[in-house]
Formats: sequence, C-alpha cells, structure tokens
Amino acid sequence: MIKYKTCGLNHRHPKDNPKFLEKFYQKDYHVKVEMMTDLPDDKDLEELKKDNFKELRDFSPMFRSLYPRKEGIKVVDYGCSWSYNVYKLRTTEFDAVGYELSIPRARFGIQKLGIEIETDTASIRTGNDVFFPTHTIEHLASIPDFINLSMEKLNSEGTFIAICPNGSVDYQKRNPSSYSQTWGSLHPNYLDIDFASFAFRNNPFMIQTSDWIFDTEKIANWNGRSQVIGDHREGYELLIIAKPNIVL
Repeated sequence: MIKYKTCGLNHRHPKDNPKFLEKFYQKDYHVKVEMMTDLPDDKDLEELKKDNFKELRDFSPMFRSLYPRKEGIKVVDYGCSWSYNVYKLRTTEFDAVGYELSIPRARFGIQKLGIEIETDTASIRTGNDVFFPTHTIEHLASIPDFINLSMEKLNSEGTFIAICPNGSVDYQKRNPSSYSQTWGSLHPNYLDIDFASFAFRNNPFMIQTSDWIFDTEKIANWNGRSQVIGDHREGYELLIIAKPNIVL
C-alpha cells in the first residue's frame, strides 16, 4: 500500500494501467454483490422488471433532495454495469443514461432494457444535473482525470456524487477485517475523507460516511456553496458530493 503524502490517497502498488483495466472489465470482472456483474436470463429479468428492481438501493431520494423542484433530472450513471439502476431511475421520471466500460454488459442493457449506454467517455452527453459513479471511483487508474471528466459533463449547477468504500483509519479501527477485505486486487484505490477533501479542495463539497443509508435531510439543507464534512468518519461507505469550481 502507498499513501501519497501530499493528498492522502491510499492505493495499491503497482497500480493498474488503463489498457489493462479496459481489457479486464470486459468479461473477467465479477463480484458477488446484488446483481452487479451477473447477467440474468430472460425469465429472471422479467421478474426483476415487474417490481422495478425493488431489492436494489434507491438513490432517487438523494437526487431529489438536491433538486426538489426540478423535473426530468438528468443523471449519468458512470460504471452502470448492465444498467439496472438506470432502468430503475427512468421508471421514476429521471432522465438517466449510463456509461459502462464492459461492452458485453453495456450491450445487454441496451438490448434487454432499452437503455442508452455509452462505452466511450467522449460520447457521454454533457449538461447533466448529476454525474453518479457508485462504487466505481475506487477502480480507476487516474482519479484526477476522472474528476475533470465528471465536471466537464455537468451543467453549471450540476452535482458530482460518488459513493465508494471508506478507507479511513476510523473505519479500520471499527472493523479491521472488513477494512482489509474491501480493497486489494479489485479496488486499487481506498479513498477517505482526507483525500476527498484534498481532491475537491477548489470545489464546494459535502463529504460524509455511513453504512449504506445517507441522511437526505442533511443533503437537502446543504447550501451547495460551502465545504462541509460530516461528524462521523467510521461508516462503511464514503459519500462525496461536489459542485463545479466556483468562488467560495
């Protein structure tokens, strides 16, 4: 493990290069979490669609807390796999599209769910309200380049929202076994509050940790122009909400 002294990022050494990642995530990447990587057969897919993937986490309250009066909130789900979350959002009146590095998974979502999914970052639409990488940023070869891409794809009032494993010492002390298992070969980066606040030091942000459920009331009460860090650092997940660069 390497920890950059200047920014506080924990990462595996050596890190993966983009060409390796592009090849690896086509078919080799599999995890045993919900339905992230496994493609259902037609019968199972129809059952999942009937209840609108109700077993999955619902992120729409978080988005609506930021845009309570806006219709057709434009969301990019970055790292959408086969787009089950995009489908869930679209059925609740969000204008959601996806990006996925794995061409087979993207093709499945396009063909089976009718979702717009890009596999080339240059083709991701611009002018979005929300750019949403959930459990994605910890996989990437270059976080600074990814942040720049994210901000380019947002409108001037848009919001970057990332959820990833929490790499803080506080969580390590709370659950050392889980902390150790949460990163490694599949997760070369282990972000924490210190790194997130450094990476977004020129942006308005709200950063907090929790175990799967984040307080949407606190998010709704954030003014979108200040830098706010939550009181607790020991949650399983790290939430980073940031706005494009403005004068603070």
